[in-house]
Amino acid sequence: MGIEKYDELARKVGEARAQYEEFVNGKKIAATRARKALQDIKRLAQDARVDIQGIKKGPEKGAAPAP
Repeated sequence: MGIEKYDELARKVGEARAQYEEFVNGKKIAATRARKALQDIKRLAQDARVDIQGIKKGPEKGAAPAP
């Protein structure tokens, strides 16, 4: 897992916040976009957890080597 994954995660958090603010200000369609961004954040975070666990276990235990 490279730092670019964390950059993407940070970008998605900013996107979710912007859509949530639009929703709070009365733009109801922004709720759908905010929920989608949050789902993407969940997926990216899970991918990061799996990558970190794989690196932690190391190649001697059958995990893929770090990129």
